[in-house]
Amino acid sequence: MARQDKSPTLDALQAPVWQRLVEPLARLAAPEQTEAAPTQGPTDHAADPGLFVPPAHRERFMHAGLRTRGAPVAFYAAKLGLSLGLPLAVWLAMGLTATAWSTGQAAGLLLGSALLGLQLPGVWLSRRIARRQREIFDAFPDAVDLVIVCIEAGLGIDAALERTGRDMAQRCPALAEELELLAAELRLGVSRASALKHLASRTGVEEVRAFATMLVHTERLGSGVADALRVHAQGLRLKRERRAEEEAAKLPVKLLFPLVFTLFPALMVVLMGPAGLTLLRQLRSAAAGGG
Repeated sequence: MARQDKSPTLDALQAPVWQRLVEPLARLAAPEQTEAAPTQGPTDHAADPGLFVPPAHRERFMHAGLRTRGAPVAFYAAKLGLSLGLPLAVWLAMGLTATAWSTGQAAGLLLGSALLGLQLPGVWLSRRIARRQREIFDAFPDAVDLVIVCIEAGLGIDAALERTGRDMAQRCPALAEELELLAAELRLGVSRASALKHLASRTGVEEVRAFATMLVHTERLGSGVADALRVHAQGLRLKRERRAEEEAAKLPVKLLFPLVFTLFPALMVVLMGPAGLTLLRQLRSAAAGGG
């Protein structure tokens, strides 16, 4: 009993200093804790037992690859700190300038900076999720091909997934990490269907979810895994090629505004500059002759 009483104190002392400093702020910025908090599943690595995180936010942290207990604390503390720090910085900057600000202008700037600081961490998290999911999507057809090669070489599906996770470490660290977690769950005795479901929920990529569903149905029906994976990999490569074509088709539209505002003015100066100088010289000579 004495050891159980001392363990929370020792854990609090061993926690990082920054986490102990920002945790009170994070509790204010985070949603209020409810009595019936949802229970954590085996994949909810990002949830802090002392800080209630909504299920939707937990999924976003998992999709971003943030599984440490301090991730929600730092996120909510950043939201609170920026929503207070940016208005303070704007207020100090307004005091240092010689411009006379009206009450409405000052209130608008302070409110806008507070809203900006409140939204910046969410924007950063969304961009991180999109980048990570794009990396997983781009590397997933190659991973499925490696799984097919391992199965045809005589490995089981579990061993093939584990070997693919090791081989994909340099190609896509995010996908390699997810496959390593999948292999760890299988080694711990989690059923293959549950482990694949956890893999799909951690990544949030629709192609990974379809891969997990296909493997579960293939196992239930007893059909050939290698043939099903080969068809699935071909569809993934086709989808990746179509997405690349869509990105290439959007490129001229994305280049339009930089060309209009940067290249075209410089080009007009280069082309029309000599003609303008010649015209100006003739006008000066004509004015001098007429005078």
